Formats: sequence, C-alpha cells, structure tokens
Amino acid sequence: MTPFDLKTRKEWEEILERFAQEIHMTACISDDRGSQPICRFDRYPLCAAIRNNKQATTSICSQSNSVMLAEVKKTLKPTIYFCEAGLIRLVVPILFESKLIGQIFACGLSSKKEKADSFLIAKELNISEEKVLALMQSSPFGSEEELLPIVERLFTELNS
Repeated sequence: MTPFDLKTRKEWEEILERFAQEIHMTACISDDRGSQPICRFDRYPLCAAIRNNKQATTSICSQSNSVMLAEVKKTLKPTIYFCEAGLIRLVVPILFESKLIGQIFACGLSSKKEKADSFLIAKELNISEEKVLALMQSSPFGSEEELLPIVERLFTELNS
C-alpha cells in the first residue's frame, strides 16, 4: 500500500501545493521507504544549493532525514526537526490502518530561534561563508510554534 493507492497523483499534488504555500517550504510526498515521487514549491537558494550538491546533500540532508524517518516510524506522529545545517525540516506521516505507508515532508525554512551553521554549509558547498550568509538572507524565517498547528491539521486531515 502506498499513498497513491489512497489518492490520485493530482489529489496529492493539490495537497502538496496548498501545504507548501501555507508553510512557505518545499513539500514532498514519498512512500514509506522515502522515495520522492512528487515535490511542490521552489526551493530557496540556500536549500537549492545544498540539494544540488551531492556531498552536501549526503552530509546535511541525509542524516536528518534518517533520524526523522526513524522517529516517524516509531511514533507515527508528525515531527519537526532541524537538518545538520540548522534549517527546519518536518514530516507528516500518512497512515493506513495504523501503519505507515508514506509521508509528506518539507524543508528549507530558516529558524527564528536556531542559527544555521554557515561554517558547515560553506565547507560542504566549497564556497565562502560570506556567500552562505547571503544565501541565508534569501530564506524566509519560521518557528516550530508557527508550523506545529499547520502540521497537526494536515496530519488529522490525512489520517481521519
């Protein structure tokens, strides 16, 4: 069973579009193994620079993705986390008969509380820290407190 057995691709695209616009983050849907068949919303320059660099994606994105997927598989609840670069990531599980069949996840928002690690990002991207700081300024800021009600509402909508 996958999310695409529950809704059509078009329905998922509409859900992703609405969610991405509401949270100001790139939102994707994947099956329970973490493959990414659909994403909506353009990535901000900092997140795009990280995602377009294989080394940076492995060291920054993959680690937090593994931690978050393990947490979601264990709790079957939405999770808000920070990637290794300090950007906000979140996961909303998609359940069928109380079993995880997929998730909607989003990333790329700068935290109002946590400072992204410009040194780490510069090292991974092989660019100057000044360039990273400029990229950081192009990302909007948010907080867990602002995102949590939206994430919980989507979780309820998808799983009731």
